[in-house]
Amino acid sequence: MNFTSDSSFSDLEPNSEIEPVVPVEGSSPKKDEGSLKREMSHAFKQFAEKISSLPTPEEKIAHGLQFMRSSISQEGSPRFREFWEARKLMLPCFKENINTAVRSKLWGEYVELTVEARRLKEILEEQSAFAMEQIDLAIDALEKDVQNFEALLGQAGEIKFPDNCQTVRQKSTTYNKIQRELNLLNTLASRLNGLRKEILKTEMRIRFKTKFFKRLSELGDHIFPKRKDLIDAISGEFEKDVESFVSRHFRDGSVVGAPYYALREEIKALQGMSKILTLSSGSFSRTRLKLSECWDQVKALEKEHKKEVNLKRHASSEQRQALLAKIEELGTRSAEMELKDLDQAIEEISQEMRSVDLHRDDVRSLRDELFKLRAPHLSAIEQKAKELELAEKEKIRLKREQVVNVKERISFLIKEGSRLEVEELSNAFAEVKQQLEQLDVSKMEKQQIERSLRPLRDLVADRNESSLLHLTDDQRQNLENLRTVLQQKKKRRQEIKEQLESYRKALGGSGLDFEKAMLYREQADQEKDLLEKANAGIEEIEKKIAEFEG
Repeated sequence: MNFTSDSSFSDLEPNSEIEPVVPVEGSSPKKDEGSLKREMSHAFKQFAEKISSLPTPEEKIAHGLQFMRSSISQEGSPRFREFWEARKLMLPCFKENINTAVRSKLWGEYVELTVEARRLKEILEEQSAFAMEQIDLAIDALEKDVQNFEALLGQAGEIKFPDNCQTVRQKSTTYNKIQRELNLLNTLASRLNGLRKEILKTEMRIRFKTKFFKRLSELGDHIFPKRKDLIDAISGEFEKDVESFVSRHFRDGSVVGAPYYALREEIKALQGMSKILTLSSGSFSRTRLKLSECWDQVKALEKEHKKEVNLKRHASSEQRQALLAKIEELGTRSAEMELKDLDQAIEEISQEMRSVDLHRDDVRSLRDELFKLRAPHLSAIEQKAKELELAEKEKIRLKREQVVNVKERISFLIKEGSRLEVEELSNAFAEVKQQLEQLDVSKMEKQQIERSLRPLRDLVADRNESSLLHLTDDQRQNLENLRTVLQQKKKRRQEIKEQLESYRKALGGSGLDFEKAMLYREQADQEKDLLEKANAGIEEIEKKIAEFEG
């Protein structure tokens, strides 16, 4: 096969279709040969020198193929320019006198690498086009946000500053307004810088990069000058506030106007503010330096204060030991003392504690010891209260049981009363009434029980009336006579009571002489005897009447 006359050589020459994409740092492809060689890498120069030194075309082609393969298979961006230049150098070598089998094998590799380079170029062009499309969309979005800056600023939330920063509290509205704008501008600036970096590392033609950079430059003209002015404004305000704070509280190496611990927290708050605010580097450094100097003065004052506190704590410890000895001595007697006496002794020690200079930890410790003295007494009182509570609960439980028993007894008598004898029923009714009177319950509950007792009372009355209907004529006459006698005796008893009451009133007067007083007393004693006899007679007649009625 004669490759010198084969048209395939011309088909494989680099043309407009396989011209490589111009890399980021590249220049126009139309360069003179000297300029092109200057732009080639050191590896290509070594390759070219070695090609010229190889004796046979087979070795030149094999070395060239190896270099071409390494140019498009390396990590990072392929070196297409060196690939095509190496390809041009190899093509004349195939026209030299080479073994046919070797030529065919090397030519196959040559064609395969060319096709692979074309395919890789197409892939990279697609990736570059996609990246350019995404960059274009991102720039469009950034342009819209810049145009709608005021609307986005209105949606931004308030910035949370340290609550304990008194120095800038009155100007928090000003700081909030400026910092909200700065936060939004910082976000836009960060996006713009990110797009710049993305464009730089993305392979595309120079004219596309130039177009993108021009659009970003126009956006930067809307963002960076305004951002710089706001940074200067907020930095100036913050420096003024820090300077005011320093001049107000730190004069001639001394701390004035507030306790050291309050100034320490204020310095922390101002340092926190400096991290939240977008300050210039110079303003940030100056304010941090001033605050650091103030911090050193505060720490020195705190160190002196701690030294004084340690001295006071040592003196307080000695006072504490003396008071603790008294508490321990009181503790040996506290178990035998009444709580009232113990409280009085504790109060005396407490007054002594207030009269000396004690550290708060020592005061707390001594108070705990005094409380321990009262603990057994308080525990006993609590136990007694629990016992009283249990006794009260038991009393309530018993009352409830009694109420339940009475109610059950009434229900039983109402249900079974018709089967009982009249006397038995009457006795049971009287017993229930007596139990009801002895119940210690509320008035309303007692009234409820009495209402439930009414059917039983009616039942007893019905049984008594029924028993009277079965009496003989003589029995009825005797019963009537007994009732008449009972009425007369009750009337006579009432007369005796009235007479006895008149004697008592007469004896209670102060105008009686001795003889009259003796007379009234004797008559009163006689009336008492008569009253007792009348009561006994009435009781006897009532029993007889009850026997008849039963």
